[in-house]
Amino acid sequence: MSYYDYGFDTVIDRLPIGNGHKVLTYHVVFLLDDLVTALPFDRYPKLRIIGELADHPIRGAWNPVADGRKYFILSAPFLKAAGLAIGDAVEVRFNIDDQDYVEVPPELEARLQHDDELRTLWEGISAGKKRFYCHHLASAKRADTREKRLADIYQALVSDRN
Repeated sequence: MSYYDYGFDTVIDRLPIGNGHKVLTYHVVFLLDDLVTALPFDRYPKLRIIGELADHPIRGAWNPVADGRKYFILSAPFLKAAGLAIGDAVEVRFNIDDQDYVEVPPELEARLQHDDELRTLWEGISAGKKRFYCHHLASAKRADTREKRLADIYQALVSDRN
């Protein structure tokens, strides 16, 4: 018996999103149609999952395409670390994750532990907004940029409150 409730074999694909001159191409795997109907997308249009792709850990969401398909984005660093590329056959195994899970970067976690006002503001926003701010902070490469983004997050939260 597998630890994971869901699993299937697929191929890493490309998905262009956008129109005109603003088209972004993502590396993705598509969810099989029978799993699309079996999973609770009616309650969670962007269903969060935790699992493995080609024996490498993944955590994120199945995102909707206008045509009804669902896709999972694979970042370039993930593909590089896993030694995977477009067209590679992979096995995807996963469980439904806590839909409110947010991975908080250490700098923000430390600030939340010591700043009651910031923690109160943080607790008042949605999980999606928290993930947005956390991604914005974690994507900064330099310490001074992370510090600036921490200050920006605080200002945005204060502005949203007013």
